Amino acid sequence: MNFSILLTCALLMHIGAALAFSADSASISRSRVTLKGIDATQFRHPLDRDLTSFVQGAPFTGLAEEAIRASLSLVEQGTRLDLLSSSVKVSPDQMPELYKSMEEASGLLDLKVVPELYIQSSAQANAFTLALEGRDNKPPIVVVTSALLDRCTDDEVQAIIGHELGHLKCSHSLYLSLGSLASTPLRGLPLLGSQAEQLLQRWRLAAEYSCDRAALLVAQDVNVVAGAMLKLFAGTSRATNTQALFIDQSLEYETLLKDANPIVRASIRMQQRTHPLPVKRVAELEKWFNSDEYRSIMENSN
Repeated sequence: MNFSILLTCALLMHIGAALAFSADSASISRSRVTLKGIDATQFRHPLDRDLTSFVQGAPFTGLAEEAIRASLSLVEQGTRLDLLSSSVKVSPDQMPELYKSMEEASGLLDLKVVPELYIQSSAQANAFTLALEGRDNKPPIVVVTSALLDRCTDDEVQAIIGHELGHLKCSHSLYLSLGSLASTPLRGLPLLGSQAEQLLQRWRLAAEYSCDRAALLVAQDVNVVAGAMLKLFAGTSRATNTQALFIDQSLEYETLLKDANPIVRASIRMQQRTHPLPVKRVAELEKWFNSDEYRSIMENSN
């Protein structure tokens, strides 16, 4: 098994954050709906859902999945040892408010196992997960950095955790790895190779949209998630929680892109990204929040 595939997918699970800190922010106490029995297919982005379903039905999936899980267990072992040696493991006695936040977020998304949460010292506000349970019966791992904790409110931290739990719920490392393996024979072919790579890139971005939805399902308040995104993208606490203005900005972007020189448009679309454009993420989140799909999830969980 090629470890670079797994490591690449693990990196794709990162969500960079430069969020504002509110020292007097209240702890999470809002009444929310526990989404008992929720399945990842209910909140996946359509492209993420379709390609995951396609890979699940592929004839090679069973054997390849076992190989990926076995390989990931080794990666996870190394990651856990590194974190235990150089980071702080959250527990009921160590940062208990974060432990409770993780437990609550896991319960809201109906995860079978509550992941281990580690705090890593870093000047970069960030969070990540390997996005797949290994084979050693150890809980999955989620990591948040000290800078993220210092810059965001309790609600925003939990929304970011919810995003990472979305990757776990969707098993993105597994299915993106399987998709990458499936496309390998096509990469050397003219036209088909570039089309396959473009489709994989679109899938990676769609996976991020899926996890923004998971963050919303945890927060159950679009202002919390959109506000965290605004601060993330601005990189400063001065960004205000006014997602409507940022959505207007996204519309301005789309208009200018449509009218731009074809060379400029092609250059922008050829850029390789691990995450969707910020303006698109906020607009997509707002759109899904107002959708029948989101409304149905919430109503059927009551």
